[in-house]
Amino acid sequence: MADAEVIQGSEKTELKQILNYRRFSTIWKKNRGQAVLLVIAGILLFLCFIPMILMIILSLKTTVQIYGNFWSMPSPIAWSNYAKAFNLLLGNMFNSTLLVLIAMGLTVFLSAMGGYVFSWLEFPGKKVLFIMILSLMMVPGILTLTPRYKLIVDLYLKDTWWALILPWVSGGQVFGILLCRTFMAELPASLFEAARIDGATEWQGFVKISVPLARPILTTVGIMQIIAFYNDFIWPLMVIDTNSKQVITVAIRVFQSVTGSNDIGSMIAGFVFTTLPLVVVFIFGSRYYIEGITSGAIKT
Repeated sequence: MADAEVIQGSEKTELKQILNYRRFSTIWKKNRGQAVLLVIAGILLFLCFIPMILMIILSLKTTVQIYGNFWSMPSPIAWSNYAKAFNLLLGNMFNSTLLVLIAMGLTVFLSAMGGYVFSWLEFPGKKVLFIMILSLMMVPGILTLTPRYKLIVDLYLKDTWWALILPWVSGGQVFGILLCRTFMAELPASLFEAARIDGATEWQGFVKISVPLARPILTTVGIMQIIAFYNDFIWPLMVIDTNSKQVITVAIRVFQSVTGSNDIGSMIAGFVFTTLPLVVVFIFGSRYYIEGITSGAIKT
């Protein structure tokens, strides 16, 4: 009797194993394509991060360690590289942060106003003016460098922060107006009609209705402009001569020429220090950026 129970127990175990194997085989057949794609994506993602990981490792090594064994881990860790980069680049980092935030705030504000005007207000030449604004996106920015530079010189703005803020804002709001207009045009018209019936002005409708509801797309515009303004190199190099007024993207090039091959670790630490603001923006703003992009993608 006991032997029969043992045999039945072993048969049940084998049956469970067979069922589990068949279940696993069925799931694998359905999802093997997706699994292969995930593996490939993971490998490619890892390859993309290799330069960043290598940059961080090299920033913690001295020049002797880098030339002695390029692929080894830092031993001991040269924290002095970051201290040197911090002391020499802190002022320029402050300049970039301040100017980018000011230009971003003005760009988002003007883009929101432009999007509201082209969405809900009617005036002669509205479509023509909107098309003219969009046509500016078709002109490569490199072609306007000389006219912009001549204009800045004629206005006596060269070597001032206004030479950076004004062109950034004027150029950045073009795409922002397009995104805001597309988003705001899909807001319920009944909200604005009810506000007008209650005596609200156009400005109140803009501030109290459009701006709160368009927060995802405004965040997207803000993040896009932060990245674009912060990474700008050619224009600050042309219009800013004083190093104390210079932004970090140009200052890091000067820092690189000063350190050179004599202090590679400090030079690379400066590169890491320069990328930190964009990393912070990505960490805290990626969710809002994706939310704005996806919400704008379903608009018609």
